[in-house]
Amino acid sequence: MKIATLIVTAAAVVAFASSSPVWAERDAGIAAYKKNEFSVALQELTPDAEAGDAKAQYYLGLLHAHGYGVAKSAEIAAGWFRKAAEQGVREAQFDLGHLYRKGAGVPQDDTVAVSWWQKAADQGDTFAQSSLAEMYLDGRGVERNLVQAYKWVILAEPRAQPNRVQWNNFTARKIAKMMKPAQLAKAQKLVKQWLRAHQ
Repeated sequence: MKIATLIVTAAAVVAFASSSPVWAERDAGIAAYKKNEFSVALQELTPDAEAGDAKAQYYLGLLHAHGYGVAKSAEIAAGWFRKAAEQGVREAQFDLGHLYRKGAGVPQDDTVAVSWWQKAADQGDTFAQSSLAEMYLDGRGVERNLVQAYKWVILAEPRAQPNRVQWNNFTARKIAKMMKPAQLAKAQKLVKQWLRAHQ
């Protein structure tokens, strides 16, 4: 029994030690990206992204989306965002949804945009939550639903980026005025349920 435990522990240490340099390269690539050293970021991130590292894939998508260190290509960015999004990276899910909303690098499709934003919003991404609120309010890519619009705009509100707070405040008040009391009560209940489930 003790020998089996030692073998498992040794295997875990070897696995950690062998994977550690991969993380170091990816982290160096991300650090280079944040310092605007895009050619270094590209060099460091590419092998890890091609090996399936989701964070490296996301940052490689950003390089292509903005044309940092490479020719700008929404199509290539979408491919990397998709790989990262399918592995659950919420920022990639938001950005991929944004590309579908604009029709940049992928066919324009509000329904697909909503589906990716839903995944990111469920993970607490405030940009995705605000975007979902807009889609539900306007009935784009999803049936118009004031309860859902209110829910998502309120959830994004306390954690929203500064430039989104004013929009969220205005929109929350606007939606509340359009709702019947029963709808507002239902929306507030959904907000509380979501917060409890995601604390």
